[in-house]
Formats: sequence, structure tokens, C-alpha cells
Amino acid sequence: MLIKKEYKMIPIDKLESMADYQRSLDMNFIEEKSKDGIFDKDAVECPKISVRNDGTKKMGDGQHTVGIVKRRGWKSIRCELRYGLTIKEENDWFAQENTKRRPQNNKRILTAQINGTYEKNKEEQDFYNCLKSLGFKLNIYGEESGNEFKIGCSASLLNLYKVYIKTNKKEQFIECLDIHKTSFNGDPISLQWNFLHGMFDFYETYSDEFDRKRLVEVLSRENIRDIKRDAESDIRTKKTSIKYAKLFVEKYNYKLSKKKQLKMSKLDD
Repeated sequence: MLIKKEYKMIPIDKLESMADYQRSLDMNFIEEKSKDGIFDKDAVECPKISVRNDGTKKMGDGQHTVGIVKRRGWKSIRCELRYGLTIKEENDWFAQENTKRRPQNNKRILTAQINGTYEKNKEEQDFYNCLKSLGFKLNIYGEESGNEFKIGCSASLLNLYKVYIKTNKKEQFIECLDIHKTSFNGDPISLQWNFLHGMFDFYETYSDEFDRKRLVEVLSRENIRDIKRDAESDIRTKKTSIKYAKLFVEKYNYKLSKKKQLKMSKLDD
């Protein structure tokens, strides 16, 4: 579909925020930028507006600009209007335009990417579908409520996923996450980045040596808060995720014959 674009003065009270995937308004920022001596009417940029089929005008970019000029008493503002965008294309536009200006938090960018077109966000959407298939949730807008099985370190895990994809190890990524889920049953503490990364450090180090069934059995009996406490009390190991990986080795080796134990020293290599 051909996307029509035009510039036009639009009443401010006709503009709506895309609240489902934009950051909340920073009222302190708006107040500061609207002050006498700071506000510059010649520097005001056109908000970018998606005009939907029902006539509503959604701000893809510029909600802070609109907030500032509204405080200055403006009743209308010149906007860049786009017609014919699908909701997915709006999300693409948001991710593209907003990252050019004030940095966006990872939650909002990832929300836009997951709700955007597949062509432009293939890795992000494949990552999301991978986690959903395992029963996990992501810390994005519009996701199911509740903290169980919700991964808060979405951006960090996404970056790790991309590393696995580049080396054709998607199945290993899935298996490691599945082990983690089965062992800790989606407890929010276990899904903090260093805890989760520790499992990947363990998995990568001992991938050809450990017995999955045994690992799940021993870890599922552990108190997750005790694991976190013990990891944080390790002052000798510098990398936090390795602290967790060492604990997993310790739990795995308990009561095993020496020849079947995993070598802790491999985590120091």
C-alpha cells in the first residue's frame, strides 16, 4: 500500500499518544524546556503523526514537543502526517524515529520491534516466539501480568540469543533455557540476568559432560534465595554469572564419585 505523507497544522487536542509502546511523559523535562529563556519556537520540530482509518491521529514521535508547546499556550502545531500505516508499520516508525532523539528504554524499543513488521524485526520476533514457546514472558508492554516466568533482562538475553543464532546454535539456546525453566520453575529471582547468565556459562562450559536429568534434579531441590545469597557472598570470583555457574557445579557434584564430577577449574579458564 502506498503511504501518503503531508505536512499540516493540527489542533493539539486532536493528537493522541501511542501509550501502548511509548515512554511516559517526563513532566520535569517538559516544564524545564518550556521556560522563558529556554524555549525556542524556531527549534520546534514537527511531531510525526499516524492518521488511522478512523481519523484518530497517533503521535509516533513528538509527544514531548507537543507537551512543551502546549505549556507555552499553543493550540495547534505543524505535523508530519502519514496515512495508511498498519499497526505493525507504526511500530517500525516508532522504533526508527525515537531512537534518533532521546534514548528510549529497552522495554519500549523491544515492544515496538515485537509488534512491528517481521521483515524489519526478524531476530526480535523469532526471539520472542522462542521464549513464548517455552512458556516464558518478556518484560514488554502488553505482556501478560505476573512476574512468574517473566524475563526482565530482555535486552541482555536478546543479545545472547543473537550470538547463538550467528553460530547456528539456536537449539542449544533453547535447551539451556528449558533446563533453567525446569530447574527453577520460573521464579523471578532465577530470571535475573546474572542468575540466568550463570546457567548459560555452566551449559557452555560442560555441554558435553553433564547429565541433564541429574542437573535438573539437584537444582530443583535448592532454595533459590539461598543460591542468590551464596553467589553474592563469593568475593573471590570476579564475574558475577560465573559465581552462579560455580554453585551449579557444586550442587551437581555433591555425592558424585570423583571420576563423574565436573571440574570446577574449567570455569576459571
